[in-house]
Amino acid sequence: MSVSREPGQSSREYVADQQDQADGVPIVLPVDLPDGYDSGSDYGNINLDKRDEPYDTPATVDGREVSFIPVEGVQGHDGLPAIQLCIEDANAKDAVCPSDPHAIHRRHGGALLTFYAASDRDHDLSAWQTVELTTDLNKVTWLH
Repeated sequence: MSVSREPGQSSREYVADQQDQADGVPIVLPVDLPDGYDSGSDYGNINLDKRDEPYDTPATVDGREVSFIPVEGVQGHDGLPAIQLCIEDANAKDAVCPSDPHAIHRRHGGALLTFYAASDRDHDLSAWQTVELTTDLNKVTWLH
């Protein structure tokens, strides 16, 4: 079963627009994705001051989120999990990303990235440990 994605979410223009909607933590993305994944989706902002308020785009964000769904869907391609990437300020007083014992934590500049499986099962996330990271959208090979 193939997963349909909103076409604009894999464009540099779309991601740049998401970045420009709010100051604060930058969007940090993998240059290349591990085998079985081809794009990101569901870009979101996290703002600690507005967690209980209705969603609207904040002027400054404390964190960013991106989802990576396997090409063949969550149950396909060797059982690859959907991956959530949470990006926060590495020096922030309050953490915005979830704490998960199986998560992979990486630093890029002043950002702390947390890659975790968006399911209850224990998955091998080691492929995400070595992906090259960037804030330069022109280097991201899976954006068009």
